[in-house]
Amino acid sequence: MHGKYYLTEEIKPNVDTEGNIAHTSRDVVFDWTSFEIPKGTANMNSFSIKVQGTNGAAQSPNLDLFFAKSVDGVAPPTIGVANAGKSIIKAVAVRPYIIGYQGIVATADEDAANTLTGYNVLQNGRGVDNVNRKDSPLILEGDPDGFPGDANYSRTTPGFQTIWVAATCAASTPDFGTACLVAGAHSADDLTIVVDGSDTNKLFAVGDEVVAFKSDGTEPKAIGKVTAVAADLLTVDACPVDLPDDHEICHRHPVTLRFGFEY
Repeated sequence: MHGKYYLTEEIKPNVDTEGNIAHTSRDVVFDWTSFEIPKGTANMNSFSIKVQGTNGAAQSPNLDLFFAKSVDGVAPPTIGVANAGKSIIKAVAVRPYIIGYQGIVATADEDAANTLTGYNVLQNGRGVDNVNRKDSPLILEGDPDGFPGDANYSRTTPGFQTIWVAATCAASTPDFGTACLVAGAHSADDLTIVVDGSDTNKLFAVGDEVVAFKSDGTEPKAIGKVTAVAADLLTVDACPVDLPDDHEICHRHPVTLRFGFEY
């Protein structure tokens, strides 16, 4: 069927490791994240990607997006930990699951004027190299029997198919640090976090999920969703763990995606 369109809900991959450390070129940005689209052979003809900046300033990363499906009811194996290099062993293991690729070229796809200041939006159809994309459709189709679900991913909804997306950085070194630091030891269950270094209202919006990291990117501590922001205060809906002084508060979903499909 031609002319039927479907737009995904916003896809929000988790970045729970080294989220405040600059990547090395070709590092994993996020591991496999599942989403659903209606059954059938689909042409992915649009993408819109929001990328958080570095310390409140927009950045322009190049990304490689890989798409995969389940095989014999098994989800694609990991391509690696976020902010770490891909190993050849993991790359070989995931090969049977990969069904497509899309390169994101910041110079062609970004808002080059950085009019949103603290983050960037990458969208196909703006740059000159996107002319070639119109002649090179990305055709995706998942397992027609659906995915049965496992400990990490949900069972496919009837009438839909499960697709996975993962990203690596392509000849770029994105950094999702914020320089927003916990000011003094913070006790669990206290929903108002005092910060210093960077103002929270220049970094976070209500509804953002946040995570705190040690300065070297280790000891990640999941916090919760932002409910209010002020210059030196961040209010959240949950803080299940103690937060040490100077842990850096970062976005748990520094890259979010929406895809448009034509059937």
